[in-house]
Amino acid sequence: MSESEQSSASPNVEQKHVKPVIPEGMSKSAWKKEQKRLRFAERKSEYQQIRKEKKARARENRRAKIQEYVEKGQEVPDELKQRRKQRMPEDQSDSGLKFVIDCDFDDLMTEKERVSLSAQITRSYSSNRFAKQTAECTVSSFNKLLKKRFEEGLKDANWANWDHFTFQEEEFKPEDKEKCIYLSSDSTEVLETLEPGMTYVIGGIVDKGRYKNLCKDKAEKMGLVTKRLPIDEYIKLSGRRVLTTTHVVELMLKWMEVKDWRLAFNSVLPPRKLIRDREEHELPGWTGDKTQEGNDEDEDEDEN
Repeated sequence: MSESEQSSASPNVEQKHVKPVIPEGMSKSAWKKEQKRLRFAERKSEYQQIRKEKKARARENRRAKIQEYVEKGQEVPDELKQRRKQRMPEDQSDSGLKFVIDCDFDDLMTEKERVSLSAQITRSYSSNRFAKQTAECTVSSFNKLLKKRFEEGLKDANWANWDHFTFQEEEFKPEDKEKCIYLSSDSTEVLETLEPGMTYVIGGIVDKGRYKNLCKDKAEKMGLVTKRLPIDEYIKLSGRRVLTTTHVVELMLKWMEVKDWRLAFNSVLPPRKLIRDREEHELPGWTGDKTQEGNDEDEDEDEN
């Protein structure tokens, strides 16, 4: 055996560790996150199959539990009953409102925040689709990494063909500034009512409160009026009085249906966020301390 062969056969020979080549201009942390994302993308189909099998097992377990109650002659608990699929209202109509989700802040978000925003936009579409009064929605400045997220991560959602939802690469430019209001939690003016024919702009950003006055400053540069939803009167937040894009869309759609902010907040937001009104009357549906937590994915705050 030659010396080289002996060397390769020896178990004590140390293997050289090859350091990964990090692209110029990218931090080590960013590179690791990108590698993690790529690994997930490579095994996405595998993960999907695992989730599919897990759901199938859950359905089988649920049917088995229901059968046990039936055989014992007992009432089936509500948590085991199948939820009815949401349907479009038969009396659905056009509210006359226009919503714009301004996504011109793409560069200010992390990848995780971008994913959260894409989920909020998806849920906003669903809320609008099943609302009694729908609005015409536009996602503007859809031209950077958020677009890539939709093209790669949500390609099966058929988002390009959503009803009452338009995605445009161009920045939003109002045709009539007198009929346009930019919503901002930093505004001093309160949005008391909604009017058909008006356009309401929602800042499409998830930032955890990093950027103060972001939407307000942009609106002022555009010469637009800013207003905030009447949050202080109806809900209790531990931090800044900001809501997700989904919540803002749902609240405005609900207001068009009931014409009452109190009812809208009570219907849309998790009960734990609601407080009594200033006149110490109980909010409709209020039953004291509730523990409903809502959807964790909706807890990402944006600049609305």
